[in-house]
Amino acid sequence: MRSSDTPAKPKATRFHHALISVASMAAIVLVTVVGFGGEPQIALVFGCTVAGIVAAVCGFSWDEILKGLVKGIVPSLEAVLILLLIGMLIGVWIAAGTVPALIYYGLLVINARFFLVAAFVICAIVSFPIGSWGAVGTVGLAFMGIGLSLGLPAPLVAGAIISGSYFGGNVSPLSDSDNLVAAIVNRSVFDVVRAVTPASLVSFAIAAILYTVFGLQMGNADGADVAASIQPLLAGLSDTFAITPIALAPLVIMIACIVLKVPAIPSMIIGIVVGMVVAVPLQGESLKALMNISFAGYESATGFEVLDSLLTAGGLSSMMNTISIIVIAMAYGGLMQSTGQMQALITPMVAHIKREGSLRGLTVVTCVFMNAVLPDQYLGISVPGQMYAEEFDKRGVSRDDLGTCLLAGAGATSPLIPWNTCGIYCSGLLGISALSYLTSSFFCLLWPVVTIVMGYLSLKRVTSVSKSEKEPA
Repeated sequence: MRSSDTPAKPKATRFHHALISVASMAAIVLVTVVGFGGEPQIALVFGCTVAGIVAAVCGFSWDEILKGLVKGIVPSLEAVLILLLIGMLIGVWIAAGTVPALIYYGLLVINARFFLVAAFVICAIVSFPIGSWGAVGTVGLAFMGIGLSLGLPAPLVAGAIISGSYFGGNVSPLSDSDNLVAAIVNRSVFDVVRAVTPASLVSFAIAAILYTVFGLQMGNADGADVAASIQPLLAGLSDTFAITPIALAPLVIMIACIVLKVPAIPSMIIGIVVGMVVAVPLQGESLKALMNISFAGYESATGFEVLDSLLTAGGLSSMMNTISIIVIAMAYGGLMQSTGQMQALITPMVAHIKREGSLRGLTVVTCVFMNAVLPDQYLGISVPGQMYAEEFDKRGVSRDDLGTCLLAGAGATSPLIPWNTCGIYCSGLLGISALSYLTSSFFCLLWPVVTIVMGYLSLKRVTSVSKSEKEPA
């Protein structure tokens, strides 16, 4: 037994130690998620185990490893609370007719010649309250069928659907990815939304122009065919819900909260309460039913399969799977950070960075790389986010910029990678490979590029870091 005055084993975390942890996590996730089709949580647990063993080999005690795990989880607790409220809000907003009204009014404006850009915009609108996967799997699936019946190329239709869905899902305060980013960069989710807006809107506008041009070139789609395809959706919505502008009141209030910089948690509670106030008189819901919907979600029974799939959603309980992934991913990041593995990993990469544009570009590229090797959007966001957070601070670059890079790099590109969980979901649902729709997903391709270009246009030199600061722990 070592005497109390025997020096502790020195802690020497090097690049190859960190590489073992990250490579092991990538291998475990690939085998478990891609190979076996399982959920990422179990892979994350085993990845944390390997990182803990590496830390122990480097000289860290179990108490230090445990403190790192807990320290990583703590910043995510506000995001967890917000996600629970988002689950409640989505269920209540469906019951209030807010989400159905958004879909209804969006479908009314579809024109045959502008089908691609309309699908792009409507998927963006629908994904704002229910997320990217929800939009792709519901109205996106319907648009896929309509587009193919009109003779439009499948990759182009799929690209428009995915681009719109991932725009709305990654610039919404109701998004799980935005709330994860907010936890990582230690900002309000509304601050994150405001920060990502400029680059995302530029990318959205360019993508909309491209979809308009390609749609006009397709030329001969029959407007009657579009109307016939959409009519059952419109009828199902109007038969089940009272569709009026009043139903949009909860969304208007939420936007006002964003503009007025009301904190996220009070804003969500306000949105839930306003939704309940609207749902009782307008849709005839009882308070008892709304309480059940807040927990278990809304269950749609329109008799129309696409609508029922779209509108059976929400509820506090629906967020538990997402929350479990975020908590374990943040624990992994905290362990890697506290044991010096994050710093050891990024030191060689940032050694020669001199400008903000280069730092932002490296962060975006790292996110894309992590999307490919880990391969899950949550990990593509959380691992680079925790890797670069201190580096942004040291070099005087705002963490708002870090949040923009994380969403543009990981959030936008995840559906484009065939073996990423998002790519598997989207390609499987739409019936077309990710490689086929990759070049037609204009927004997803543009957002990372525009983010990097805007970083370089700032022409700002970042604070230099001394050699001693670059040395890993």
